Amino acid sequence: MGQYDWLFYKYPKEETHADGMLPPVQAYFRGEFSVPGSQVYLPYRAYMKPGIISKEPHFHRDEEYLAIVGHDLRDAFESFDAEVVLYMGESPDAMEKIVIDRPAMVRVPKYYWHGPIEITRLGKPLFFQPVLKAPRYYAIYRRFGQDGRPYNYAVVEGTTPKEWDPDGVCVNDGAAAQPEVK
Repeated sequence: MGQYDWLFYKYPKEETHADGMLPPVQAYFRGEFSVPGSQVYLPYRAYMKPGIISKEPHFHRDEEYLAIVGHDLRDAFESFDAEVVLYMGESPDAMEKIVIDRPAMVRVPKYYWHGPIEITRLGKPLFFQPVLKAPRYYAIYRRFGQDGRPYNYAVVEGTTPKEWDPDGVCVNDGAAAQPEVK
């Protein structure tokens, strides 16, 4: 290579720890962490058995696209044998259940709530690639204070405490220490 080395990212193998839902290793492009200045975050995921992709509703301040196709990209249609359930809407209290049973690209507009996302049936491996138009992964969840009032809680890769599970849920979200958003 040469003068443009800074524009290339060679994927390292990353262990998944997903109990067989994902292969033991995966390739992840983590936006600005992978290539400084990058404005897109796009992991590559091959799902091998049914399960939850994203555990709870959240939104992003940037557009996101969800590619859902059969894993054999020589024929993404013939190799598609799955059912994926996605909830999406303008409010976490008014989301529509969407059943995906053929290859699809889902555009999730800015500020649209989405999740949970679950593979309910899987006959063949599934390619799922969320593409977030942002330099790093983040998600904004709804939490409730001790007084029962809702507030938004942001999870940001590289800044959120280690207790955060990168597959979509905050295990220890520090809710008591977060300011309320009005």
